[in-house]
Amino acid sequence: MKQILIPTDFSDNAWNTILYAIELYRNVPCEFYLLNTYDLEPVQLISIVSSQRVGHLYEAVKVESERGLLMTMEDINNSKPGLNHTFKTISKKGSLVQNINTLSENNSFDMIIIGTKGATGSKNLFLGSTTQKVVKNVSHCPILIIPDDSYFKEISAIAFATDFERMYHKAEVTPILEFAKNQNATVRMIHIYDKPNLGPLQHYNSSSLEHYFKRVKYDFHVMPDFSTVEHAIQEFIEELEIDILVMINYEHSFVERIIKEPIIKKMTFNTVIPFLVIPADTAI
Repeated sequence: MKQILIPTDFSDNAWNTILYAIELYRNVPCEFYLLNTYDLEPVQLISIVSSQRVGHLYEAVKVESERGLLMTMEDINNSKPGLNHTFKTISKKGSLVQNINTLSENNSFDMIIIGTKGATGSKNLFLGSTTQKVVKNVSHCPILIIPDDSYFKEISAIAFATDFERMYHKAEVTPILEFAKNQNATVRMIHIYDKPNLGPLQHYNSSSLEHYFKRVKYDFHVMPDFSTVEHAIQEFIEELEIDILVMINYEHSFVERIIKEPIIKKMTFNTVIPFLVIPADTAI
């Protein structure tokens, strides 16, 4: 049974993310963990002298968090989730990243699915501070980012952006293979090049990927880096009608640039498809 963690702030985008996750795993036995984190704002703490008053405020936001999760569960039950889907709710004080890492010590999550827009409607607030922090600081689990207003549809094409500069571990490509098999989708490996030919190492690594993907439908595509990597990927997504973009997050590659702040904002808000970030397997 898959274990899927879904952070929620009770926004419309968070609800859409839950619905996307349910449909994505509609025919897969899953245990979904709905996590809401809460804390007091620094300005609230500064203005309060009484520790008793602080305790009352924390109790109030805790009750609000638990009530929100209860209402979310009522909505889920009314939306007809999969027959093999079960749900658990978790309300935790503290930061989202800290709580995800703490929960992961006792739970082997297969996927974290998170939206990109918070309840305030501020793109910078949610993506810049929350989603980006999760991508940067959670390195034990794949993270599927659902852009605002991205609704589930049949997945037929998965873009796997790679530079073929390193060997890939089976654990890194497994999430891609599972999506391809469950959705009967084609994996389209895209290489954006600044040189017209692959080097010997790149040829070897591309051959290893072919071995992993031999049981699913796949294609190789190359694109010149005619302006920026980001623009090339955008063009590729639109031209081949890609449904999910996948990258492996490791050092010393263009992928590292993609997830830095100015670019991840551009990628997620200019792209209406989900973005799967897979952490590098440090055992390689």
